[in-house]
Amino acid sequence: MRDSDLPVPSRRRRRIRAAHTWVTTLAALAAVAISVFSLTKLPSEEPRTEVGLPKSLQMAWEGGVTSVFLQPTVSTRFDAQNVEMVSDVQLRLRPDSPFSSQAMTPRFSWLRTVKWTYREDKEALWYEFLAQPAPFTVTQEQPHQPYIQFFAPVWTFVPGRYNGTLTVERASDRKTLVRSLCVVLNQGEIGLLQTMVRGQQPYEFRSDVAAADADGCYHFSGVAG
Repeated sequence: MRDSDLPVPSRRRRRIRAAHTWVTTLAALAAVAISVFSLTKLPSEEPRTEVGLPKSLQMAWEGGVTSVFLQPTVSTRFDAQNVEMVSDVQLRLRPDSPFSSQAMTPRFSWLRTVKWTYREDKEALWYEFLAQPAPFTVTQEQPHQPYIQFFAPVWTFVPGRYNGTLTVERASDRKTLVRSLCVVLNQGEIGLLQTMVRGQQPYEFRSDVAAADADGCYHFSGVAG
């Protein structure tokens, strides 16, 4: 049979075949795009945890024991396959001086978690026991804001600036989270702390008062509440 004897596809059939080829190609490209999009939308394996510091902290002194009340925010902005577990939170303060001694560098421990409620008998906010120190989980839907009472049994106050760190330990082998902070004390404020009596409200230090504009530290602002 000669080539001239072979049937020649009609123009309509050629158009149908070409359209079929294009539809198949577009469907394949769409499938690839959907797969890529799905992969990018999957939650990451490890949570991206962040620690935020509050605008205020409270400080009290009684019988040689100093308490610092601080409420950090531990959160993650993105969904993750794994849940973040925080095992411990630590506070450290050290004088901004090369001549400071160990007694001037308090090592605070997590004493307990507290809650603040309004006391009619004191006509002010007051703290109450809420929970013992314990690990806690953090997810995107549930950030954690523990109000922690830290305490240091021995602290020799000296006027000046104290540089510190808030350290959040994670139960996994992921990197420890650290936030820097600073507190400024003058002699008059130290005198107020050292003459506190049982049942007296803690004093408040804030990082959003006028005195903090220059250094961003926590400065004395009066009685808490």
